[in-house]
Amino acid sequence: MNQLEVNGKDYQIKFNHRFYNRIVEDYAKKNKDSNSDGFNNLIAGLISQDPDAVVKAYRCACDSKSIPSMDAVGDALEDAGIFDSEDVFNDVYKEIKSNGFLAMKIRHLLELLKDAWKNSEIALNVVKGKASKSDQKNLREAETEVEINKQAYELAKKQLAELGK
Repeated sequence: MNQLEVNGKDYQIKFNHRFYNRIVEDYAKKNKDSNSDGFNNLIAGLISQDPDAVVKAYRCACDSKSIPSMDAVGDALEDAGIFDSEDVFNDVYKEIKSNGFLAMKIRHLLELLKDAWKNSEIALNVVKGKASKSDQKNLREAETEVEINKQAYELAKKQLAELGK
């Protein structure tokens, strides 16, 4: 979608660096946490098929200095029939991924998950090297953490591939 009419005004829709900054700032303000990454949370919302993620994406993609409210964008998307599409989450994801910068941010998200997995493997090897019989609980916890991080990476990779179809 290149354009969205909200309250009688036409907004150009652009998924770009400005969109990214708006998503990050909006999420940080809402959660009062500048370390939270709104972009990664948006992608997670699309993966989990949260309709709010669609509204947030289009709201922040409105190419204007002032953007409409969530309610106004939600109503406009409803009026445009966006929510009637079975592929609405895939469509939004594809639009986001079609921008080079945003595609790099998605790859970065996967790299962060992969790094967490690999770092937990390194930590496991350290624990194994120093573990005595009394440290078996720590060893099991480290092994569990490796498996959790591995599964998180593989699941996100699979879900993003599905979303991109």
